[in-house]
Amino acid sequence: MGASAGSNWHLPFHASPPTDAGRGESDHLVRSMTAVLARQGPQSTAEALRVLRRGYPDTPLAIRIAAMCAGAVQSPK
Repeated sequence: MGASAGSNWHLPFHASPPTDAGRGESDHLVRSMTAVLARQGPQSTAEALRVLRRGYPDTPLAIRIAAMCAGAVQSPK
């Protein structure tokens, strides 16, 4: 995910949390979530988590965090 212009949210770590969902399913969810974060442009990690919690309430926290990590890795520092 490329961060939107002016977006400066990032995670203070670069860990990839484990997920229990099927690999293909979790990969699709992570891609969807990173796209949402790119569109929303959250200004903080807490705001990014709030966006994902609202949009994907039944998705395990580990997958939401994986999406945030994937977005942080791809966004410029």
